[in-house]
Amino acid sequence: MADTSLVQVKVDAETKTDVTMLYESLGLDLPTAIRIFFKKSIAVGGLPFELRNDSFSKRWNVYKEARNSIQENNVPEMSLDEINAEISAVRSGL
Repeated sequence: MADTSLVQVKVDAETKTDVTMLYESLGLDLPTAIRIFFKKSIAVGGLPFELRNDSFSKRWNVYKEARNSIQENNVPEMSLDEINAEISAVRSGL
């Protein structure tokens, strides 16, 4: 086996008990489950599960729908200068 390194993590007792019971029900001890998590993270190049912020996801979907609509309707893209000019025009009208 390659050189090993100690990793320590502090969690509350209830979390440790719950996760230990969960992994034991799968036939794993806690250190083995953690090693599997690490290996899977390396294999996928990130966390081995999806992280979500529902409010962000909803905003992102609105953005994607608007972007698709713009592309489907051949609306020309605006430059940064054009966007800033439009913002300035709106603000000056306030």
